[in-house]
Amino acid sequence: MSDARAKILAAVRRGLGRDQLSSATRDTLALRLRGDAGETMLRPQLPPGSLPDVFRARLEAAAGTLEILSDETGVPGQVARYLVNHQLAGPIAVAPSLQALDWPGAALSPRFGRSHGGELLCVSRTFCAIAETGSLMLLSGPENPTSLNFLPDHHLVVVHAGDLVSHLEDAWMRLRARDGDWPRTVNLITGPSRTADVEQTIQLGAHGPRSLHVLWVE
Repeated sequence: MSDARAKILAAVRRGLGRDQLSSATRDTLALRLRGDAGETMLRPQLPPGSLPDVFRARLEAAAGTLEILSDETGVPGQVARYLVNHQLAGPIAVAPSLQALDWPGAALSPRFGRSHGGELLCVSRTFCAIAETGSLMLLSGPENPTSLNFLPDHHLVVVHAGDLVSHLEDAWMRLRARDGDWPRTVNLITGPSRTADVEQTIQLGAHGPRSLHVLWVE
């Protein structure tokens, strides 16, 4: 850890009224950051079943939905069916990372790039999915603008089966091992946006999409 970082974290601890971390806590944190084999002992045990089944169960428990596709070429057609089934109309905003797919212009009127807030539906691509919590990790950048994650009513996310990890720690390890600079923003999304501020009743779509639909590519 650099001296500057150590000073900043020490100031944060003082502001919180916390003492220095114990040696046992420091050792535990170092173990998690290194990703040693012993780290698996620190992770919560997942329920029985395959990782995709666990991910789907956790996703649906958070009010998300999932559709299985055989390959990525089926994404535009599934998006078109989603629009029809939910009585929606284009234009839609699509991540440039998905622009090479065959998008039917007349049915979807796709715009490739960031959302300007007028699209009811946006499509983005995830960096990885996390079975432990049913969450999606999305990275900001020109190929996957962050505005796609927050401005539409309906957020559709393309997830490849090979990008599923078991625990949150695995997602961060995968990100650290990625080539290139870190993104400016890392978003962890678990189900649609929600709040229970009003009479402790869950309301979807409070601060972002009210529907999260995963397009799972086998």
